[in-house]
Amino acid sequence: MAAVSCGIFKDTPVLDLDYIEDSSADADANFVLIEGGQIAEVQATAEGATYDEEGLLRLLRLARIGCDQIYAAQEKAVK
Repeated sequence: MAAVSCGIFKDTPVLDLDYIEDSSADADANFVLIEGGQIAEVQATAEGATYDEEGLLRLLRLARIGCDQIYAAQEKAVK
């Protein structure tokens, strides 16, 4: 299991927003994913502007990339 945050900043999906990006983001979301792609939790908020279904899917795809990186780091750490 891994969790990441991502958001839409200046019309661009961004993984792991820094403070400036997060405070100015149009939307941000937190995803908790189980290895293999299952979704355990999603919390998403439109802040500066609304977004459509494709925007949410873009964030989910980005979150999966981030979680895959976390899974790889976890696997490396336990070996």
